[in-house]
Amino acid sequence: MRRAIMAIIGITILFGISASHGELRMRIHQGVSSNYYSVAEIDSVTFFDMFQLVTVPAGIFMMGDGEASCGLDEHEVTLTRDFYLGQHEVTNLEYLEMVQWAFDQGYVTATTVSLLDNLDGGTELLLDFNNSYSEIQFDGAGTFYLRQSPSNSAQYTYPDGYDPSAHPIQSASWYGAARFCDWLSLREGLPRAYAHTGDWACNNGDPYSAQGYRLPTDAEWEYAAQYDDERIYPWGNEPHNCNYANCNCISWTRPIGSFPDAPGLLTLSDMAGNVYEWCNDWWLCELGTTPVTDPVDAGSGNYRVIRGGSWNASSTEELRCSYRSGGTPSYPYRTKFGFRLARTVNP
Repeated sequence: MRRAIMAIIGITILFGISASHGELRMRIHQGVSSNYYSVAEIDSVTFFDMFQLVTVPAGIFMMGDGEASCGLDEHEVTLTRDFYLGQHEVTNLEYLEMVQWAFDQGYVTATTVSLLDNLDGGTELLLDFNNSYSEIQFDGAGTFYLRQSPSNSAQYTYPDGYDPSAHPIQSASWYGAARFCDWLSLREGLPRAYAHTGDWACNNGDPYSAQGYRLPTDAEWEYAAQYDDERIYPWGNEPHNCNYANCNCISWTRPIGSFPDAPGLLTLSDMAGNVYEWCNDWWLCELGTTPVTDPVDAGSGNYRVIRGGSWNASSTEELRCSYRSGGTPSYPYRTKFGFRLARTVNP
């Protein structure tokens, strides 16, 4: 696992402070380049752990609970490999870092209205900047930046303003989520998981053996959410209230980790609420009752699996660990769709 400490003002590897003509300035180093900032103009510097992953041990569980939508079928699932799962949903700042790196490498093309794939000839829409919900923007000259959403929902929730850095990205297409995984793999010298033509298969249809970063499979996500007592919700069996998850409580996302870890045994945050999370698999509503080991999807479909509910889910039923739904992978939606990282341990 890679752990990198980041600052809101930039990627901070080394910094120095110097005085010039009576003005205190800070020099931020990134690789061989550096930038200067006037200390008097900096309101705050926030450091937090980026791309933090937790280990989910292999095991056996019952997928489905007999009640949740598309979780009526119950069947035994065996996961034979430990896997890493993002402790939190990928944030705006984390996505900003990686998309800037990908742009500088020529892996994407961007305009002020959209971000498109440019790896292996791909042209899929990854992010839509042309809506009021997008907190990541592109200046048209080579630089991505964060903004507070001008939407009525965000303004109503945060009338005094807010810092979008630690909020989860919430307008990524499935392709934008999968591509993020590949950018991180490429930057760390790992084989990338996803094909970039056709159906974008993960590791030729065997995600559990992928060496690079990827999205969690449908089964991995549910297993982690209910670990290790097959609870109804990530926090337990009690009905939802606004102390447990951000769902129909406020009109926007909350910063990652605003609620108690759930399930606490794995120290995962926001497995329910905040934003829907894309999973690796093609979506099929009911999965049958036959026991399976390391399940994979059918290899094609119209929708990709989404999990966990969101800040304005239609029902708190969507917060159930077994609730399954699907979204069109090519469309980022105007709100609510994010993701978290996964990676197999010793594939």
